Amino acid sequence: MMVFSAVSFQQAEAQFLQVGVRGGLNYPTISGIEAGTYTGFHAGTYFRFNALGLISVEPGVQYSQKGYRAGEASSMGSTSDRLHYIDVPVLVRVTILPLVNIFAGPQASYLVGRNYDGATSFTTTDNLKNYDLSGVVGIGLNLPLGFNLQGSYDFGMTSLEYDGMDTRHNVVKISLGKNF
Repeated sequence: MMVFSAVSFQQAEAQFLQVGVRGGLNYPTISGIEAGTYTGFHAGTYFRFNALGLISVEPGVQYSQKGYRAGEASSMGSTSDRLHYIDVPVLVRVTILPLVNIFAGPQASYLVGRNYDGATSFTTTDNLKNYDLSGVVGIGLNLPLGFNLQGSYDFGMTSLEYDGMDTRHNVVKISLGKNF
């Protein structure tokens, strides 16, 4: 009887809390700058609390590359700016079909590095704010064996004050995750 109770408790605990890892591609742009996307990646972990049946809360932490690329590789040169962030999203997921969920929530980001390559190259972050606040919206698919696939859009809610300009991050993400 005691073994049955311990197993039942572990199953209930596993259904309440899921821990996972997620990674994928970023397609970032910075609004207010005439430039194209500079494909990057993101990777991190998340904790999903399934307390309300079809609704769950999912805080996470991940490394994420953002930035832009402008101009052609020519004698005039091109410019690229790779920005490295630690993102902390807090998402609310709503299951709309057994395999499909939608999600949204805020995301705080902290700038941890930079690689600028243009007429000169540098890594200083002095002309940027070291934090960013965004909103996140997306759709996810629950796959067999605890895997999940999702697409999301991060939209900047605060100005980066990029070189004194009012600019915001916009990032399309495609991710593959695994629940443990």
